[in-house]
Parts: sequence; structure tokens; C-alpha cells
Amino acid sequence: MSDPNRPLGSRLKGNFKALYDRFSESRRPPNENLSTGSRRSPEFTSEAMALNVLQGAHNFIIKDSNFYIAQNMEFHQHSSSGQDDVLPVPQKPNSSALFTGREDIIEKLKNHFAPQDQGDKQRKSFLLYGIGGIGKTQICLKFVEEMADRFFHVFWIDASSEDTITLSLKGLCFHPDAKAAISLSSVSSQSALAWISSLQTEWLLVFDNADGRPEVVEKFLPSGLTGNILVTSRNKSLGRVTTYENSLEVCQMSQNEATLLLLKASDLTRTSGNVNDVAQRIVNELCCLPLAVDQAGAAIEAGISSIDNYLENLSQHRVRLMNHTLFKGASQYNHTVHETWDLSVCEIESRAREKTGSQDGEAAQVAILILQTAAFFHHENILEAMFREASTSFSPKYHKKLNEKIIKSITQLLQLGEDQPWNYISFHEGIRVLRSFSLIKEGPSSGIYSIHPLMHKWSRDRMEMAQKQVMHKVAKLILVHSIPLGAASLDLAFRRILSVHIKSNHQFQQENHIKKEFDELEYVRYSHVLQENGMWKDAEDVQYQVMKTTKTFGEMRQSTLTSMANLASTFVRQGKFDEAEKLLIQVLNLCTMQLGLEHPDTLTNMNNLAFTFSKQGNLEEAEKLNKQVLNLRTKLVGPEHPDTLISMTNLAFTFSEQGKYEEAEKLNTQVLNLRTKLLGPQHPNTLISMNNLAVKFSEQGKFEEAEKLNMQALDLRRTLLGPEHPHTLDSMNFLALTFSKQGNFEEAEKLNMQVLNLGQKLQGPHHPNTLINMNNLALNFSEQGKFEEAEKLNMQVLNLRTKLLGPQHPDTLASMNNLAVKFSEQGKFEEAEKLNMQTLDLRRKLLGLEHLHTLDSMNILAITFSKQEKFEEAKKLNMQVLNLRTKLLGPQHPDTLASMNNLAFIFSEQGNFEEAERLNMQVLNLHRKLLGPEHPDTLVSMSSLALSFSKHGKFEEAEKLNMQVLNLRQRLLGSEHLHTLDSMKNLAITFSK
Repeated sequence: MSDPNRPLGSRLKGNFKALYDRFSESRRPPNENLSTGSRRSPEFTSEAMALNVLQGAHNFIIKDSNFYIAQNMEFHQHSSSGQDDVLPVPQKPNSSALFTGREDIIEKLKNHFAPQDQGDKQRKSFLLYGIGGIGKTQICLKFVEEMADRFFHVFWIDASSEDTITLSLKGLCFHPDAKAAISLSSVSSQSALAWISSLQTEWLLVFDNADGRPEVVEKFLPSGLTGNILVTSRNKSLGRVTTYENSLEVCQMSQNEATLLLLKASDLTRTSGNVNDVAQRIVNELCCLPLAVDQAGAAIEAGISSIDNYLENLSQHRVRLMNHTLFKGASQYNHTVHETWDLSVCEIESRAREKTGSQDGEAAQVAILILQTAAFFHHENILEAMFREASTSFSPKYHKKLNEKIIKSITQLLQLGEDQPWNYISFHEGIRVLRSFSLIKEGPSSGIYSIHPLMHKWSRDRMEMAQKQVMHKVAKLILVHSIPLGAASLDLAFRRILSVHIKSNHQFQQENHIKKEFDELEYVRYSHVLQENGMWKDAEDVQYQVMKTTKTFGEMRQSTLTSMANLASTFVRQGKFDEAEKLLIQVLNLCTMQLGLEHPDTLTNMNNLAFTFSKQGNLEEAEKLNKQVLNLRTKLVGPEHPDTLISMTNLAFTFSEQGKYEEAEKLNTQVLNLRTKLLGPQHPNTLISMNNLAVKFSEQGKFEEAEKLNMQALDLRRTLLGPEHPHTLDSMNFLALTFSKQGNFEEAEKLNMQVLNLGQKLQGPHHPNTLINMNNLALNFSEQGKFEEAEKLNMQVLNLRTKLLGPQHPDTLASMNNLAVKFSEQGKFEEAEKLNMQTLDLRRKLLGLEHLHTLDSMNILAITFSKQEKFEEAKKLNMQVLNLRTKLLGPQHPDTLASMNNLAFIFSEQGNFEEAERLNMQVLNLHRKLLGPEHPDTLVSMSSLALSFSKHGKFEEAEKLNMQVLNLRQRLLGSEHLHTLDSMKNLAITFSK
């Protein structure tokens, strides 16, 4: 019997009659005449001739009167009992000596095929399916060996084709136990099946490598309800034979199993732990595919590569290593990883050639195109919707300059015709073919597919470079034409998945130095998706290429100005403020010159420049430009025009950054009222204004008004946009922040967790918004005194931002600051100081000494110095921060007052009580005047003054002030708020003195 794991080759091919004549000639007695020596009857068919002539031969397939012989021939000696016309009894091969793991699957098989009660016996069937090389046959072999006492008979059938099944069953007719029931004249597959059905003992019939259609195996099932049947296949559809409930997909090994297999195969099981670490990296790169791991071990053991440089060799010579001719796997497969999968694709390609025009032929052709196109996407989340959307958007007429092969491939793949809608059936027929060979896998829901990572690379490697360029372009066109440009929430998750495929496609283009060609349609759609998903570096690359391309036309076109403006916006998102400012000034000058100062595009660019000024900390210039845009828009389109309201909102933001909270609140209230009147209370822009106003209330300590407005906006967004829309998540975030400021930390944490989970699902774990959500949750943990959880989350955000945005991005530096604060809160002053110094140096270099973020870093470092009792260093830094904040923000800005408060604390700690008291009184009076007597910052000032009184020995004044703060905090925040507890602690200390 042929090796059940070895797919049959096709090195020799011939006609049965010619072969029979050749063998007959060699076996005929010397004097026998041809015409009289033959005992052949007219019914002696070509198949019977082959069975007679090839008795004892293995590894061949009979098909259409031709035979196909594999690369290796094996012969088994057996007794013929005096008969010449005897077939070999199929034998079960032994499992590999290197077999490792898979206990969970074997245990499942043992439970399924466990002995039954005598009166309750019924046939049991089971299917193991999965990609080639995943180890299905070896699992079955190991299971049979471990259950040797369970079955009286185990019949192992090579089910790779109908002919091999027939031949195997006929061989069973010569089984010693079958001879009494089957005469030599009645040898047939049906006779073997009848004999198996008649057995009174427990038997197991294994159909191995049953990769054809289910009906082929169904034809060869023994009648009756007794016995046990086990099937291995690449085709999940064989579940029709066993029932789909009794099916199990064999997936990759666990990392530990794969590592042990690699060490066994490479004969390195007795080595040190360092080798284990290297082995783990190798198996992870090979995705823990058993055949690939076994092949790697064989290459290492043979000296083709050492274990230390295997990964380097794999990256440079993957095709050669995956196809090495010396490899013979421990699985007895006798095929390399790539050869195993090539057999499947060659069969599909054969169908496409031989059945042209038929339904099967068309399905095979579409299957090949899907596989080749998907090779230039990411291997996961391959969406049917991408092909469907592209079929409705792509038009060959629009792409007349495309290569003819590209047009032909995409037309055939999408089944495009005159006014033809999406061909759902054609696509799914192609998917069905791929699934039947386990070349593609269905995802968690309908219309989502994935390809094994190694197979994904192989499907690209097997193409010639010219074909790669064609299919890369096909994949790119499908991506471009599948991108919806609307902002509907239903499209957001789809576009997030598209961004990953765009990046994979772009990466192949870069690695293979394919010329970058962009048209405006591609630019607009790609840029939209990349920016929306926070992939700003990729968006910058696309925008820069298009800007460079459009500039070559000589004249400065409108599209060029748009691309320049969008590139500047991407610079801002990456924290490249100087580059953004330079480009926006250039765009603004060109717009003013070509379109005029009052053109809408000119005003938009002025608005963008004002925002950039704000990000640079240049708040005076930002305010000036915002007011100019607002005045021009009010004059040109009126005070109630949507563009005018946007300008009012932007100016309110600048006021807020300057600490002008009353002006900001007044402007936001005006915008909200106008949008409610003009657009209605449920319009998305109206809800944005509600959120903005709620934030201003919160900044002024008006928490009840903020909570009420946040709740209203959140309820409306949930109703109108759904619970998972980004704007809904924004409202949840704002409400959580308000809860936190009110001391309602449990509700805030609950809401923060909900926002984080939904954001990760909707926008992915690495999206900038997701990182902001993680940061907010860390802040909440810190407010509750959960410093370890806060530190852990801040560290995670910092690592992700460093990786995704770079070590010098403003958001990365903000994370460094946050982590330094957490270190300080836990008393890790050395770590805090080190990180503070690093952040401060970077901000000084990138933003300048007078940027507000630089001053934040100086302020936090000064606090760290104070906690370490380095009062002189803290005093010097605080004085510098106070002077700069007074200059940049004014003497009454909240940040300026915070610096005065910090300096007063240092004076007090140094024994300069009069100066500390004077400064505390000044801050308190300004807070009362600007924010009101009950604002949180006012209460902080009162606490600071009480501390100065206490240190100065003025215990009565300290007690009176602490009692006042405690009463206000109990009323405003509740008795369990951390700030209330701090006040109780301060009062107790005063009492003790």
C-alpha cells in the first residue's frame, strides 16, 4: 500500500495496454507464441490488466486508462497462496518518531470513539480537516496506535482519489480474514465493503487525504449502522459524510509544541535555554505549521543552516528553504511545504484549463484570481465587501491606460459586464473552490476570510515578477474602488480594515521598488482612510507624492493647493508644526494671489494656520487670525452661516487655551443657540456644540451644568448615531471626565472602560483615539490612588506612541510626562526626575523654551524636585516657569496661578512664611474673583493658604480655613471624595498642633 501521507506524483505516464504488452512479453515463456499464449478474454479491461501486471506496485493512480506513478516506488512481500492475481493488503503506516503534542485533539477523538454499551451501538464518524502540512494524518496515526486495544480491525484507505480508494478496498479482499468470505473471482470494492459490514468485531475505517468531493467517499461507506469511520481532508465539505457537528479543524500547533518539534527534528533537545529562545522565534515566524517546523528542523540537522542564522536565511532565501530538494519530513509526507500547496493550486489550474467555459472551469479561474489578488492584501480580514464595492465603482473606461492583462484580470475577477451588478454567485463559487482545498478560511462572520500567513507569502512567491506586478495593481485598484467616502458609522469599521490592506499593498510596492503612480481619485480615497485611522506617516507619503506629481504640470492647480493643505494638516497631526506652518503660509499666499483674500478656500487655510499657531503655543497670533477669519466670514456670508459658526468655535477654543473661560463659554453658548435654531437640536453639529459648552462648564467648575449637558448630548448621539459611533464615544469620554472631577470615580472608571473597549473594537488597538482612551483611564486610576494600574497603563501608552508616532511626537512626550507623574506619586523620584529631564530636553529642542508644553515639563520637574526636598532647584525652576507663564498667558491665567501656588509652597518649606502667605493670598483672591468661591481651584488655594498658616504657627487661622474647605468639599463633592478626605486629614493635623 502506498504511503498515506504522500500525494501521488506524475513522473511516468502511459497507456495500460502498452504497459501490459510490455510486461506480458517479459513474463512469457521463451517458445510461447503471442497469438496462442494469451488467456485474455474480451472482458479483460485495461484496469484489470494494470491490476494484474502491477500487483505489488505502490504509489500509483489509475485514471482515464492512464496510470500515474510517484517519485518513489515501494514493494511489500506477501504470500500469494499459489495465486498470481493478488493485490497487496493496504497497511497502516507507523506514526512519526518525532510526533509531538496534539493531546487535545487525540483526546477528543478518544472520547468520540469511546466504547459504547452493548445495546446502544451505532456507527460513529469524525472528520479532521485543515490545510496541507498541518498534521492531520499524523494525528490519526498516533490516535490509532494509542487505541490499539479498542479496534479489532483498522483499515487504512488512501482516499486521495476515487481510483486509490477502489484499489485499496480491492486489496482488502486479500486480507487473511476476508478470504473465507470473498472468492478470487469476486474481488471488488463492493465485496470488501460487504465484508466490512458483516464484521461482528469493532472496526475503524480511515479515509486519509479525502480531498475530493464528499460524494466520492459517500460511495464507499459500508452499509449498516455499525463500525467507526475517520476521515482526514483539506475540504471542510467532507462534513457531509460525518455530519458537521462531528468535525474539527486542525489548526497550528501551540508555540511550546512547535518548539519541541523543532528541537527534536534538529536534534537539539539537549541544548541550553538560549537555543529554546531562538527556536521559539523560528516557530513563530513559521506560524507553528508542523510541516514547516519539521522541514526547518531537517535543514538545521543536515547543516544547511544553523539554528542561529535560520531566520536570517529564511528572510533572504524563503523560497529556496521551503522547496529544498533534500528534505524528507518526519511526517513521511515526502513533499516540502510549498510542494504540498502547489499540488492544490495545480489541480485548480488544471480544472480552469480543461473545463474552460463550464461552471467548474469558471469557478476555478475565479478561485485562482482571488488567491493571487489576496496575496497583495493583508492575510487576515479579507472582506467580500471589498470586491463587491469595487465591482460597482470600477469602470474599465476610466482606466484606458491600464495594462491589458490588468484589465482582463480585474474584469474576470469581478465578472464585470455591461451594466452588470455584483456577481455574488461567481465570487462564492471561487471561494468554495479555495475552501475545498483549505487554501482560504472563513472568518468569524460571513463574508470575512483569511489565509494562513505562510501560505499567503507562498501564493505571492510562486508568481513570476511580471505576474506579481499585474496582481499587485489589481489588488490596489480593488482597494481604491472599494473605499466609501462618506462618514457613516457603518463604514468606519470597514475603512479601518481597508487601512491595513492598503498598508500591506503599499509595503510590497516599496520592497519591490515598483514605481509609485497616483491619480487624484486614489489620492483622495487613500488619504481619507489613512488619516481617519491615524496612519499619518503613510498618509504623508501619499500626499507628498501627489503634490509632487501635480506640481509637474507647471501651473498651480486647485488640486495641488488642496493636496498641500492636506499635507500640512497631516504635519500638524504628527507634531511637525514648523513644517505645517511653512506649508500653510505658502498655500495661503498662493490662494490669496490666485483666489483673493475673501475666497472660501483662502479663509479655510487662514483658519488652519490659526490652529497651527495655537498648537505651537503662539496664542496671540492664533487669536488674531481667528478673529480676522470670523470678521471676514461674518461680512461675506452672514453671522449665521455654518462657516461663520465654525470660526466662532475655533476662536472659543483659543480663548479656552488662554484661560479666558468666560469669553469661551459666551461664544460656545452663542454657537449652540444658533445651531439649535438653524439646524435643529438633534443635528450632529448642534451636538458638537453641546459637548464643547459642557467642557467649558467643567473647566469653570460648573460640574452639574456640565454633567446635565453631557448626558443630554450622549443620549441624543446614542439614539441618532448608535452606541458605537466615534461621536458617541466622545460624549462618553467627556461625561467620564466630568464624573471624575466630581469625585464619582467608580462611574468614571466604568465609562472609561466601556469607551476603551468600544474604541479598540471600532478603531483598533493602535488608533490615536484608543491611546487617548487608555490615557484617560490611567488618569482615573491615578485619581483613585491605583498608582500601579495607572503606571502600567501609562507605560503601555508610551510604548505604543513611541512605536507608532516616534519618540519626539507631542503625544509621545505627553505620555512621558504622565508616566513621570505616576513615578512621582509612587515615590519613585529618581525615575520621575530622569523621565522629566528627558521630556524637558526634547520639548526645549523641538518646541522652544517658551512653548506651553515646555513649561508644563518644567513645572512637573519642579514638583519632583520639591518632593525630593531639592528646594533650591525647585524654586529656581518655578520662578522661571512663573515668569514665562505671566509673559505668555498673563498674570491671571489658571496656569500662572498654579505656578504662584507651587512657588508659595516652596517658600513655606524653606521657612519663608511671609512670602508664602503673601503669594497664597494673592492666588486665592484671584481664584475667587475669576472662578468663584466654590471652584475646585479656589478650594485648592484655600488649602494651600491654610498650610502656610499652619507652618507659620497661625493655627486658629489654619483651622478656620481648613474647616471652611472641608464643609464646601463635603457639600460639593461628597464625604468620600479624595479631596474631601484630604481636607479632613489637613484639619486633623491642625487640631493636633
